[in-house]
Amino acid sequence: MSIRFICDSTCDYTTEQAASLGITLVPLKVLFGEKEYFDGVDMKPEEFYDKLASAEELPTTSQPSPEAFLQYFREAKEAGDDVICILLASKLSGTCQSALIARDIVEYDRIYIIDSMQATLGTQLLLDRAFALREEGKTAEQIVEILEKEKEKICIYLIVDTLLYLQKGGRLSTTGMVVGSALNLKPILSVRYGEVRVAGLARGQKSAWDKVLKTIEKDGGMDKTRGYNLGFTGKKECVSGFEAFIKEHFDAEYKKTVPVGSVIGVHVGPGANAVAVFLN
Repeated sequence: MSIRFICDSTCDYTTEQAASLGITLVPLKVLFGEKEYFDGVDMKPEEFYDKLASAEELPTTSQPSPEAFLQYFREAKEAGDDVICILLASKLSGTCQSALIARDIVEYDRIYIIDSMQATLGTQLLLDRAFALREEGKTAEQIVEILEKEKEKICIYLIVDTLLYLQKGGRLSTTGMVVGSALNLKPILSVRYGEVRVAGLARGQKSAWDKVLKTIEKDGGMDKTRGYNLGFTGKKECVSGFEAFIKEHFDAEYKKTVPVGSVIGVHVGPGANAVAVFLN
């Protein structure tokens, strides 16, 4: 008997990384018009952002069906293994619901579905915690119990480079987009409890970086006993300044820098910087 981990593609591990960690990935879809791409499979992040830049209409995304989980659940049941599914926030997608339906079809109570309340680099923090708990010898049930409590402490802080994609997605009026761009205002967003909120606005890049630090402190401060992840959308060089700034100011372990994939990138656009932390 062993523990199997299943995640959807918005955790933003590459197929190679997932295989090395023993994670099964279930992809979401990105649709440019009528053409469908499996996230991270048919389209890698670099290709997606190039295609996004030239798209006349904002692409859409689609959650996996229950059938996408069935094969993996049935294999685990036949082997007598435990399954821990750590999935995209249910307030952002119906992926968790699809997995729950699949579990009901298979009728196997050792499949645990965790709504991560997160995505991308935030989900990876939760996964790192899960692997550490497994190494400690915790059972699947114990791991799930701990993750369900600790997931509420994870927060992503995201600096969006442009307001264009928020406006295209109906999150911001055209007037707000024009005014914000003219003033060089950068929105700082937070993702916690599965919700995306505007944490503030800053004028210019350096001010936005400072605003992230102040917002973390306002939210209770970073748990410095835990590591943190960085993330970016688009080209890697866009995160270099932010990465250096965060490493200089954070007294905690840096874990990794994550290229944010196409499903989240649809709503964020290229040029965004992000940091995921555990809060106190």
